[in-house]
Amino acid sequence: MMMRMSFWFGTDLGTFLFSGINVNTVGCFIATCIVIGVLAIAYEGMKTLQLKLHKKSKASMMANTTRSNENSSLLSKIVPSIPSSSSVWHALGQWLLEVLHFSLHNTLGYILMLAAMTYNVYICMALVIGAAIGYFVFGIALLDLNLSEIRQTYNSISCEPECSDAIVPVERQQSTVSNIAEQIVSEINADVHGSSSQQV
Repeated sequence: MMMRMSFWFGTDLGTFLFSGINVNTVGCFIATCIVIGVLAIAYEGMKTLQLKLHKKSKASMMANTTRSNENSSLLSKIVPSIPSSSSVWHALGQWLLEVLHFSLHNTLGYILMLAAMTYNVYICMALVIGAAIGYFVFGIALLDLNLSEIRQTYNSISCEPECSDAIVPVERQQSTVSNIAEQIVSEINADVHGSSSQQV
């Protein structure tokens, strides 16, 4: 079947994505649309899973760093401490799992893109509906994971003593500003009263 370059309605896709998959009947076409919709839902779910895997691999790497910092001494500052082999293999396993999932997620994304490039209206509708259902199901979890990542990053920011005064609560900032303003006003009043008494 010749590749179309504009949207079209129809159920005869011919060879679809892979050689050997021929979509020539209405039943085959409906099944293809359902499979495409399910894959679109899975693609949205895999976004959430990717973030969870990223958090796990990050936590295992941070655990290695924390252990090496806790075991630090004068000698280990000169010669870096090596974490235990089991924790290194665990962190490496988590990272490889994340990389594998990332590859599968991207592969699925390219397959869905190629399905959309058939320009069949029904296939595109199945993609959009599947993506919407997937976002409806997994969107809240994805948002929650992103927010927890932001909170964790914010809480992990360490401040040097020189900049500790710059990061203060809003109420303290407002009270500090009002105290400074009151002090300036009292100094101006003292200057005015002092100068007027000298003139008298």
